[in-house]
Amino acid sequence: MDDQNPSRIDTQPDSSFSDERAIKRRRELAEAVEFWNISVTGMWLHYVSLGGDLSDCELDAYIHEAYFMSPYQHDILAKAVNELIDMLPPPPRAPLTGEPGL
Repeated sequence: MDDQNPSRIDTQPDSSFSDERAIKRRRELAEAVEFWNISVTGMWLHYVSLGGDLSDCELDAYIHEAYFMSPYQHDILAKAVNELIDMLPPPPRAPLTGEPGL
């Protein structure tokens, strides 16, 4: 563990990071990143702008289940991902014949 940065943790999980809820949160976050095709670089830049302190490599490793982060850092990352998703345009929809303008 980096003594200068208490929010960063090493790669050895303890019970608070390996519980099923934490694993499920990480997997659902990774599914959202994959579904919306969010780049690691874009995600990392937004994450850092919100106060996250992990490197882009650590963040990528976390998404791929090869690194552990604190619940606080996970929440910053989840907020960053959700904000990026909110910025995307809605997917196109098929118009119905009775819709105005058609």
